[in-house]
Amino acid sequence: MTVEWDQAGHYQTADGDRVSLLRLGGEWAVCWAYGYPHESLRLISYGEAMPAAIDAFVSSREGKQLMYDSRMAWQSGSV
Repeated sequence: MTVEWDQAGHYQTADGDRVSLLRLGGEWAVCWAYGYPHESLRLISYGEAMPAAIDAFVSSREGKQLMYDSRMAWQSGSV
C-alpha cells in the first residue's frame, strides 16, 4: 500500500529553493527543498496543527524568516 501526501500549496524561489505545504488526512507538514549549494530536503510535520503549518508556509513565501531553516546550521559550520 502506498501512502502519498497531497500538495496543498507550492512555490519556488529565484534561488531554486522549493517549499510545499502537504496534507495527509488530518496531518499537515511543510517540506523545504533547498537549491545549490545547500542541496537538502527537510520535512517538518505539524501533526494536526493546520494553522501552524499554513503559517510556516505563508511566512516563508512572503520572505519572512522561516520557521525552520537548516541552512543556518550549514552557514555557521555546525553541520
